[in-house]
Amino acid sequence: MKKIELFYSPVCPHCPKARELLKEYKAATPGFEYTEVDTYTSEGVDRGMSINVMAVPSFVVDDEIKLVGWPFTAEDISKAIQ
Repeated sequence: MKKIELFYSPVCPHCPKARELLKEYKAATPGFEYTEVDTYTSEGVDRGMSINVMAVPSFVVDDEIKLVGWPFTAEDISKAIQ
C-alpha cells in the first residue's frame, strides 16, 4: 500500500479546498487512505523538511512530492497515485 500524505497549513487560503477534495476522493474511492500533515506543528515541520516540502498544499506519494499548490483535481490525484 502506498503512503499518501497531504501537507497543509491552517493559515493557507487554499488548503481547505484541497482537504475537502481529498475527503471527497476518499469517500468515492474504496481503499484510498491518506494522512494529513499540519505544517504548523513541530512534527509536521520535521516531516516536511525530511522530504523537502516547501509549499502547501502538497500531495505526497511514497515520499515523492506529486502535486504542489492549488488547484488540483480528483483526476490529478488518480494520476499521481499511479
